[in-house]
Amino acid sequence: MGAVQWALLIFGVVAVIAVYFFSRRDRARTQERVEPQLTDAAPTPLDRQMDIFNSTGHFDEFGVGKPRRIGGSTDADAAASAPNEVAPPRPEPTRIVPEKIVSLLVAEREGTHIFGEQLHDSLRAQGLEFGARQIYHRMVDGRPVFSIASLIKPGYLDPAQVKGFSTPGLAVFMILPGPVPPLAAFQDMLHTAQSLAKSLNAELYDGKRKPLTTLGMRAMQTDVENWAHLYAN
Repeated sequence: MGAVQWALLIFGVVAVIAVYFFSRRDRARTQERVEPQLTDAAPTPLDRQMDIFNSTGHFDEFGVGKPRRIGGSTDADAAASAPNEVAPPRPEPTRIVPEKIVSLLVAEREGTHIFGEQLHDSLRAQGLEFGARQIYHRMVDGRPVFSIASLIKPGYLDPAQVKGFSTPGLAVFMILPGPVPPLAAFQDMLHTAQSLAKSLNAELYDGKRKPLTTLGMRAMQTDVENWAHLYAN
């Protein structure tokens, strides 16, 4: 694909990120006004998965997200919950797990568009489910393992709007940790992306817009394995 075509694709990805970020922010403000009692509710697993469409500061240049605590609580949490009581014994140290993005691009081989009916048939053939944010997901126990969105803002892949719909490509992404072991999740995502590329006459690219070679697949798998060794055990 030419430089101009790639520029358009990347513009589409940036636009999708911006749309999801502002939609999340507006929804949060609405909930704060209408349902203030729910403002302290913990984010759902799907909200964490869709944080790939959050602000650009959420992830660093290595694809690692802001650390989040797994279990336990801090002294500050205890003090805030019981300011007039004797502080409880010091808890066990909390486990810090940085979230990690893994992503691929599926782009039409000739630089043209993928059309709606063929696209949705291919997505359903892979057992993917249309759902939250009007995109497709691989779901396990009610949680997304990975998700697939259009490169055209706002990323929607609504099967009810097949007629006249087309897109130059797809973003395939997941955030670790998820509902299944990291290596199994990566292998499922990779196999699904390969199958989609084949059925759609498309090419598979890595996150740096380079064609995904066997060496590149091994490098991505090694990266996931290294992350899992550090944080998933």
